[in-house]
Amino acid sequence: AMSASLRTHHLPPDLDVREIIRTRTPAEGMFSENGAQRYYRIEAISNSSGMGIGAFLVLEDFPIFTREFRGRAVQMLLNTLMLLVVLSLIVSLTIRQYISRPLRFVSRHVKAIGQGHFVQRLQLQRQDEIGELADEFDRMCVRLDDAQRTLSTETEEKLRLARELRHSEKLAALGQIASRLAHEIGTPLNVMQMRTEQLLKRETQSEKDRQLLNVIVAQIERITKFVRQLLTLARRPEIHPQPVAINEIVRCVRETIGDQDTPSGMTMTLDLTEPLPLVLGDPDQLQQVLLNPIVNAMQAVEGAGQVTLNTRFIPPHTEQHGRVEVTVSDTGPGIAPEDQARIFDPFFTTKGAVGGTGLGLAISREIVLSHQGDLRVESTPGRGSCFLMSLPPASDDTAFAPRDKEHHASTDQQGSRTDSRC
Repeated sequence: AMSASLRTHHLPPDLDVREIIRTRTPAEGMFSENGAQRYYRIEAISNSSGMGIGAFLVLEDFPIFTREFRGRAVQMLLNTLMLLVVLSLIVSLTIRQYISRPLRFVSRHVKAIGQGHFVQRLQLQRQDEIGELADEFDRMCVRLDDAQRTLSTETEEKLRLARELRHSEKLAALGQIASRLAHEIGTPLNVMQMRTEQLLKRETQSEKDRQLLNVIVAQIERITKFVRQLLTLARRPEIHPQPVAINEIVRCVRETIGDQDTPSGMTMTLDLTEPLPLVLGDPDQLQQVLLNPIVNAMQAVEGAGQVTLNTRFIPPHTEQHGRVEVTVSDTGPGIAPEDQARIFDPFFTTKGAVGGTGLGLAISREIVLSHQGDLRVESTPGRGSCFLMSLPPASDDTAFAPRDKEHHASTDQQGSRTDSRC
């Protein structure tokens, strides 16, 4: 039988309570009663054997249910929002740590490479796509660096060959001029010198006439020497190579100059490294090479200053073989930057119209080049100049000259002699 509670409420007409009891399947829903919305739920009551014997009705006013539902919905929404915020923060930190920061790091290095700094390396120790990108980036940098070095070397070699070609063209033109001068001027000069010397042999010449004739002879010899220098420069000098101890060459040049040619107040210092490898060269020509910058240095210090002759061995490294280097440095006024690039050009001189012909250093450079060496200058205005001559050792095993215990670094001043032998 149906209880009064079930009969008094206007439940949906299709609701079959007996079917709910029989099947023990609950039913719930909404219905209208007295103009208000209400929530109902019917549950079956079973006995100990599991057979449905009745049912009970649960009713709830809709506003109360709605408030509860809304409260739970708001709480669920807040929980969902908090979870999304936490997840967003975790994702943001993860992206920043593992994606954004490495990409910014890569971007900075890419900009550096764009500016030509190919030594940049990422070196990211990661086992993901960004790590693979960094490894490939590092390999690319190595290839670009090698390509840049190769290109730089090839460019320098091309520039060197171009300079040598221009220099050869200058020497070829100079050779034609020198040959013409030697032919057109040499013969008349020889005749003039011979006639002048015959006049000097006459005992009837007065002392004043002899002085004038000696001036003529000196000027003829000066012109002859100039023509000879032109020919020497135009025709690269032939060398007679032999193993040479470069320290002995330096000492010989120092003894050739002598103390009588050393200006008052000037100091000449020998700073020679012992032992040094032998070089393959022509002793006479190497002495001529050193004599020119030493005389120039003595003239540059203008009496009060110091000239230093230094030798050393530069060990071989990856880019070039070992070199024996001789430096001639002074404390003079130095060479202007615009003159340093032209200092080895024929006829260029900083001594003025009466100071020199401008052929000494040009000839010295040609001699050094014929010895497979290099002659260059380093100078700072106001702080002096330094001429550096480098030559290859006599052989790859760099045989060393025996040490001479009587010869070592020494300082020469006017009135003192260097203990050296030539």
